[in-house]
Amino acid sequence: MTAIEARSEGRAPKQPRQQGERRKRNHLSREMIVTEAVAMLTEGTLDALTLRGLAKRLEVGPMSFYTYFSSRDALLNAVADHVYALFEPPEIGDSWQAYVRDWLWATVRLFQRFPVAAHIINIEGRICSAWLKTWLPIAGQLQKNGLDGEALAFAMDWFGTSAMAFIQAQMNVGGSRQPSALTFVSELDSDNQRLAVELWSKFRTLETPRVLEFGFEQYVLGLETLLREASQTASVTATAS
Repeated sequence: MTAIEARSEGRAPKQPRQQGERRKRNHLSREMIVTEAVAMLTEGTLDALTLRGLAKRLEVGPMSFYTYFSSRDALLNAVADHVYALFEPPEIGDSWQAYVRDWLWATVRLFQRFPVAAHIINIEGRICSAWLKTWLPIAGQLQKNGLDGEALAFAMDWFGTSAMAFIQAQMNVGGSRQPSALTFVSELDSDNQRLAVELWSKFRTLETPRVLEFGFEQYVLGLETLLREASQTASVTATAS
């Protein structure tokens, strides 16, 4: 019905929805906000998530979010809960070594699906609870096998920081393995230029899963060393007493 026809029947014409008209606040939900925030982070970096940008995507005012989240950090914590709820933990069997290997591969799969997952572990110096639920079972396995106190803290600090950095680096290494990465190789002396060119000709043929597998074995070996040292220390202490 046209506007002229509507007026002829004594009815007010229906106004078309204006482009960009904001949806009503009661159409929002916590789940909707988190889902859209995850989509934004999948498309970019952690800095890409701004309340203004998120509001534009959802066609609401930025202040609408404060009904559900007290701050951007609170929203990020909810995003972390959502992402890490999708982590598929391995089954705990007889071998803690197998558990650690499977846990590392499960982390790789999560990071591949959500590259931002590694960046929401620590939000402004605060560790998100979802990550703790994911990470602490490793500590539990090591504790059951003899690590405790400072030795356990040392092991988890080394394992947690280095393994996460290693996985991230391997996921982002593709471009740096290409010969085009040697833009500034001419600034090196001739011997190092030749060495760099030789290495990069091989780097691009490397298979990331093989590099990851080798690295994961080194983490298992390192944890075995720490467990062995803890056992030896305990034996010496028991003998001395």
